[in-house]
Amino acid sequence: MVFFWRKSDVEKKAEKGDKNAILELIKQGKKEKAERILKKYASEREDLAEVLFELYVQEGRLVQAYPYLRRFDGKIGTAKERAKVYQAVGDYEKAVGEYLKVGDFESIFNIAKIYRQLGKNKEALNYAERALNIVPYDRKEELENFIKELKSELGLVEEKKESILEKLKRGLKKTKEVVEFGVLFRGRKVNEEFFEELEEMLVKVDIGVKTAVDITERLRKEAIRKNIREGEQIKELLKKELKELLKNCRGDLNIPEKNGAVLLFVGVNGSGKTTTIGKLAYQLKRDGKKVLLVAADTFRAAAIEQLEVWAKRAEVDLVKKQEGTDPGAVVYEGMKKAQEEGYDVVLIDTAGRLHTKEPLINELRKIKKVIQKFDSEEPAEALLVIDATTGQNAIQQAKVFKEAIDITGIVITKLDGSAKGGAIVAICKELKIPIKLIGVGEKIDDLQAFDVNAYVDALLD
Repeated sequence: MVFFWRKSDVEKKAEKGDKNAILELIKQGKKEKAERILKKYASEREDLAEVLFELYVQEGRLVQAYPYLRRFDGKIGTAKERAKVYQAVGDYEKAVGEYLKVGDFESIFNIAKIYRQLGKNKEALNYAERALNIVPYDRKEELENFIKELKSELGLVEEKKESILEKLKRGLKKTKEVVEFGVLFRGRKVNEEFFEELEEMLVKVDIGVKTAVDITERLRKEAIRKNIREGEQIKELLKKELKELLKNCRGDLNIPEKNGAVLLFVGVNGSGKTTTIGKLAYQLKRDGKKVLLVAADTFRAAAIEQLEVWAKRAEVDLVKKQEGTDPGAVVYEGMKKAQEEGYDVVLIDTAGRLHTKEPLINELRKIKKVIQKFDSEEPAEALLVIDATTGQNAIQQAKVFKEAIDITGIVITKLDGSAKGGAIVAICKELKIPIKLIGVGEKIDDLQAFDVNAYVDALLD
C-alpha cells in the first residue's frame, strides 16, 4: 500500500494567491508556508504585501517588512506598524510622521525617544512633556525620569553626580524588583528553607544553575561550621563568595598612549555595540582624545545611520560608506585617515550576523588583517559586547566570536533593562575573559568601568 500526503483545499487555494486561504493557513499556525506563498505574490499584489507586512511586524521582523512598505509607498499596514518599521531601519522622519498620526501615549513617547537618540534634546523634551498629559499611571515614573534626564542634559537642572555604586543600584533596579535579597536576609533564621530560597534567587538572577548550587552548598557548610543563625551573616559570606569568584574577571581598558590605538567592537546585532561606541567616544573626547569612528557594519543601513548620529552627538569624526560596501575597505580608509591625520583612538563597529557564521568569522579575520597592515600591534582591544538581557544565551554567542578573533575584553550592556543582573557572574565563570565596561542606563555617562565590589554590594544590599 502506498501512502502519500495530499494538499488540502485551503493549501491549493492559497498557492493560487487566494487571500482568505492564506489567512486561514496563518490562523492554523502554518506561517512558514504562508510566508513562502506571500513572498511569491507580494511584489505585485498590494493586498498580499499587506498580509506579509503585518505577519513580519507581529513577529518583530521589522527590517524584513521594510521593502514591502517602500514598494507600496507607505500605503500598507497601520500607522503604528509603519512607524515601528521606519524606526527600525532608521528612517526617523517618516517614523515621527506616522507616530503623530496615532497620537497615543506610546507613540508620542517614542517620538521623544527618537529625538533624544538623534541628539535633538529640545524637541525630545517638548514631546516628552506632551506625553505627560496622557501618560498611564504605571508609566508615569518612567516618563518623569526620562524628562528629568533630558533637562539635566540640557542644563536645565543641577544634577548631583552619582557614584558608581549609586549608578549600579539604579541599573540593577529591575533585578532587585524580581529578587529581593534584602528581604531574604533581613531578620531570617538560617535553616534549610532559607538556603532553598537563596538558591532559587541566585538562579532567577541568572548566575547559572551549577554556580548557584555550588555557592549555596558552600554557604550551607560554612553556616554549620561557624554555627551561623542569622541571615545577615550569610549575606556577608555571600558577598565574599561572589567577590572572590569575580576578582579575576575585572580588567582595565587598554588604550596605548600613541596615535592610532584601535578598539574593535564585535557582538550580535542588537547587543548595544553602536551605542557603546558612541558613549565611549563621548567620554574619550571629553578626556581630550582625538577620536575617529569607523562604520564597518555595512550590512545594515540603520547601523551606519545610528553611528553617524552618535558621531554628531559626541562631536567626533566618522568614516562611512554606503550599505553593502566591503567592510575591509571601510576599515582600510579609516586606518589611513587615522594615520594621516593623527587620531589618538579609532573605534570600529562591525556586523554581527550569527545566522551566517562562516562569512562572519572570515569578515572579522579580514578586518583584523587590514588593521595590522597599518600597525602589527593593533587592535589594542577586541571587545565583545554582550546584552545582559539575553542571559545564558550570550555565552553561546561569545563562543562563536572567540572562533573568529582573540577577544581581549567584554562589555556588558543593558543591565538596567533586565532582571538578569547576575549574568555577570555566569559570564565571568564560563568565558574567563576580563569584563572591562558595563552599561547601566541610557544616559551618555552610564557606560562605566566594571567595579567588582560596587557590583556585588549593589546586587545584594
